[in-house]
Amino acid sequence: MKKIYTILIVVFSFVFTSNVQAQEKSISGTVTSKLDGATLPGVSVVVQGTTKGAETDFDGIYTIKASVGDVLSFSFLGMKTKTVTVISSSKTLNIVLEEDADQLDEIVVTALGIKKSRKSLTYAAQDIDADELNRVKQTNPMNSLSGKVSGVAITRSASGAGGSVKVVLRGNSSIGNNQPLYVVDGIPLSNPTSGQPGDTIGDINGGNRDGGDALSLINPDDVESLTVLKGASASALYGSAGLNGVILITTKKGKNGAFKVNFSTNLTVENAAYMMDFNPTAQSNVDSFLGTGVTSINSLAVSGGTENAQTYFSYSNTIASGIMPTNKLKQHTFNVRETAKFLDDKVTLNASVMASTQNIKNRPVSGLYFNPLVGAYGFESATESLSDYSNFEEFNVARNIMAQRWFRGTSDIEQNPYWVINRNASEDNNKKIVASLNLNFKINEWLSLQTRGTYDQSLLDFSKKIYATTEATLAPANGRYIVAKNDYTQVYGDVLANINTKINDKISLTGVVGLSTTRSTTESFTGDSGTNGGLQFANVFAFQNFNANPSVAFTENSLETRGSSIFASATFGFNENIFVDVTARNDWTSTLPEENNSFFYPSIGVTGILSDLFDLGDKVSFAKARVSYAEVGSGFTADQISPNRSINFGGGISNTDPLRPFPGTTPKPERQRSYEIGTEWKFYDNSFGFDIGYYNTSTVNQYFRVPVSTTIVASGVAGLNAGDIVNKGIEASVFAIPVRNEDFKWTTTVNFSSNKNEILSITDANVQGLIPTDFFTISAKGVNTFGSYLVEGGSFGDIYAQVVKRDANGLPIVDGGAVIAEDTNLVDGLSKVGNANPDFNLGWNNSFEYKNFTLDFLIDGKFGGETVSMTEAIVEGFSNNSSRETTNGNVTVVDLAGVTSTLTAQEYYGKIGGRNGFTGEYVYSATNVRLAELAIGYNFQLAENSFFKRVKASLVGNNLFFFHKEAPHDPNISLSTGNALQGVDVLGLPSSRSIGLNINLTF
Repeated sequence: MKKIYTILIVVFSFVFTSNVQAQEKSISGTVTSKLDGATLPGVSVVVQGTTKGAETDFDGIYTIKASVGDVLSFSFLGMKTKTVTVISSSKTLNIVLEEDADQLDEIVVTALGIKKSRKSLTYAAQDIDADELNRVKQTNPMNSLSGKVSGVAITRSASGAGGSVKVVLRGNSSIGNNQPLYVVDGIPLSNPTSGQPGDTIGDINGGNRDGGDALSLINPDDVESLTVLKGASASALYGSAGLNGVILITTKKGKNGAFKVNFSTNLTVENAAYMMDFNPTAQSNVDSFLGTGVTSINSLAVSGGTENAQTYFSYSNTIASGIMPTNKLKQHTFNVRETAKFLDDKVTLNASVMASTQNIKNRPVSGLYFNPLVGAYGFESATESLSDYSNFEEFNVARNIMAQRWFRGTSDIEQNPYWVINRNASEDNNKKIVASLNLNFKINEWLSLQTRGTYDQSLLDFSKKIYATTEATLAPANGRYIVAKNDYTQVYGDVLANINTKINDKISLTGVVGLSTTRSTTESFTGDSGTNGGLQFANVFAFQNFNANPSVAFTENSLETRGSSIFASATFGFNENIFVDVTARNDWTSTLPEENNSFFYPSIGVTGILSDLFDLGDKVSFAKARVSYAEVGSGFTADQISPNRSINFGGGISNTDPLRPFPGTTPKPERQRSYEIGTEWKFYDNSFGFDIGYYNTSTVNQYFRVPVSTTIVASGVAGLNAGDIVNKGIEASVFAIPVRNEDFKWTTTVNFSSNKNEILSITDANVQGLIPTDFFTISAKGVNTFGSYLVEGGSFGDIYAQVVKRDANGLPIVDGGAVIAEDTNLVDGLSKVGNANPDFNLGWNNSFEYKNFTLDFLIDGKFGGETVSMTEAIVEGFSNNSSRETTNGNVTVVDLAGVTSTLTAQEYYGKIGGRNGFTGEYVYSATNVRLAELAIGYNFQLAENSFFKRVKASLVGNNLFFFHKEAPHDPNISLSTGNALQGVDVLGLPSSRSIGLNINLTF
């Protein structure tokens, strides 16, 4: 009997399945927008209740298999979802989707990952989508923000592929960290760096190297969108970590429907394009040394799922060879994200893991030590070329080793550049893992509980092998070995109660109450055989080969900080046209004394929807005005309140006493007060609009290193809360869609920002025992003649240099053949010559779509500010390789008696040049306007039965040319992403121009 039942079941199943399959058919059509009739690519088409799904192509066309009675769901961001039931006659279903203003309001991601109505925001926030971010792909995705967001200053590193990036929102405000907080899917990201250049001459312990950052380890194709929260009002809920603004990164996740595969490959070539003017012979030598760089970025992503569970997986690799010979990068990034719903959608789980490895060989350095460009730029011979010394070593019979070969004796700053890149080689190995878990419990329609946790670890390792016969200033006779290992771990957790309800018919409430905790640890180790300790046997790079003497350095440190917070936010909506937003947060930090380790700060903002409150006519689609005020506090970094002297390897402790708080004072948190006003308008069915705002920020109680009487502190310096740094400025973003029809669309955006910084005070004259000081050092002049200082009445980024003294006619004054330096209005012996920051920034972004063709370009401009070319000064000081030394005429000078004479160009520039020369004579305007990005793409028309769903190919270019530039280098490149070395080029890697091909496939 069981066999009969089994047979009947099989037969019935076969008949039923055959019947269903007989009813299944192919349905196709086009999805368009009701607003303008334009086709919509990327619309999700799903058979409800199944995993069957499709997506419209570039022309808005879809094809899907469905059966009679099935319900097709069409969904697209910013549009109302539409459902259609399949009937027997359905073969072609053309769908028109309507714009959903409410949905657009709901998609704005704000602090702590909270989603808010866009119109309710009381502060400035600007979005960048994934297409805009990846159109011209870069190894560090933050570099793609330049010119695309108002109020954001992006400065690229001079360290090549994998280099860090300096991002400043609304101006520099702190003598400590000015970088914003990066938040990925609502969780703060640990973004450590193992070091940044700080001295123009360089670092004798391995060179002026860029330690990189975590952002270069992120796969740009994993980014769904990016939101910039610019002011304290926007980032107040993040507390001290958000003092300098917040950049929110939302990553991609799986979607309901059939699994989809996206593959992209990007190949670019680059060449050094922007450097000082050399004479033809020197330029030929430089060109023979620098090469052509090649970067390949490949990414594969798989996503899909059911209504209750979705998966996203991606893998990317980056392989690059830089324009500096032997500079290579290899990077691999994996990302897995799983989302699921349980218990009738009352519980939502979000889990993700991102892991990345990065290997960089011979990351370029700046400054003079260990820099191959010193020798490449300074090579000067009437009978030989630089390439003759590519065979950089020769056998030393006496020592039985290979020794450095060069056309003249080496010095502390100059060696054979080929020797430097091969026998002073470095290697960076960086690893990062971020594991996150997010659980959301829906209690009822208006209340949900959420808990999140993240484990974030960064391992940054560096090593440098310095072979015997390297210049003695840098290494002993047998060579030198340097190893640095850093382990940065951050564990973060929070619990939130989210509220979204209506108090009555006229008042709505959106709020959050929560608490968070953060634990950060740093484990560091450095082993260095030193400049005096050295190695026992030449060129054996191992710790056991270190000489056993006190000059050898082994340093190990362990630091830990803990922080806890409680916070609350509430947004009250009155008739959905007036919104009041209030936040409050209290932080406790382990980095401050117990009596001051708790600090509270509030914010309040109001916005009114003018287009709802008043009749502004049908030409105004939307209008609002906003105003807000906020305060934010910030604790200290680890080990600042009660630091200990370090223990010396081999015995004893360091003779240097670390900076300690001023006796009798209790350190307190840095504090920032900020207010902003703004307005946003849209016209003609959102075809044109602008957002403009003004802000004013004051940062006080910074922890300054100040001079004090030695009777109070033996070292003569102490730490003291003082100072007031003010930033105020205007931001504006204007967009327009001048043309929009079925075949052609033009979208244009202009971003403008202007920031004025002023140092109101740096010390407190009322503190007894404090020695009055006129300045605080940002970049010390050291043995060179470039410096940056904070001076009362001045601005953050002011540049100081040694200036030639001139007579009333502007002629240089000489005495006994030596040029005389200016001796009035000096700070630390130097004269103010400019400021590294621009007066204003302007970005113009354009996108054209014509049928299957696309054209996108970005023009990025920075106007005002100054920059110093110490590269030019150094080259002219120890060679005759600059163009103007060869082509310029004589220079007229005057002596102390008023008698004029002439010097040849070579004589004059030889006198004022050099690493400690008259750097004030090498100051240029930093104003520049460039074609930053260009992309020309084509979306291929695919057959209905094509294996691919979408194929797009693009020619791309980055940093293609300058419409205007006066400096001999690219002013958009920085030697350091810290506060030091801004507005100066000291033999940094030349900026490059790159072109390439980008291919995107979806199947």
